[in-house]
Amino acid sequence: MTPGPEILIVDDDPALREIMGEACAATGHPATTAPDRATALDLAARMGTIRMALVDVVLGGGTSGFDLADEIRKARPDIEVLLLSGYGSKISMPDGFDAPILGKPLPLENLRRLLDSRLGTAG
Repeated sequence: MTPGPEILIVDDDPALREIMGEACAATGHPATTAPDRATALDLAARMGTIRMALVDVVLGGGTSGFDLADEIRKARPDIEVLLLSGYGSKISMPDGFDAPILGKPLPLENLRRLLDSRLGTAG
């Protein structure tokens, strides 16, 4: 039996979702993807294997990645949430928000190190 995904990738850009999903799989950490808030919350609730969420800061439909990160944390406190942004460190965080913001694109080797350090070495 194949284990379920460890990572939930939330991005409204289909190409970026696919690339990030493939990159996570290439590092040995299987992922599932969501295009929006509702899908992300549903997957987080149903898939107990998810241990980390990579959430785009700017999502379509008026959804803030910061708000979604808070919702995921409330629903599943065991999921570590990291934010992704094409704006890098130039994005301003809401007061009291403590999740790291990673710049995208994230080079594959950097992604591998990040995932291995937080989820354990894939093997």
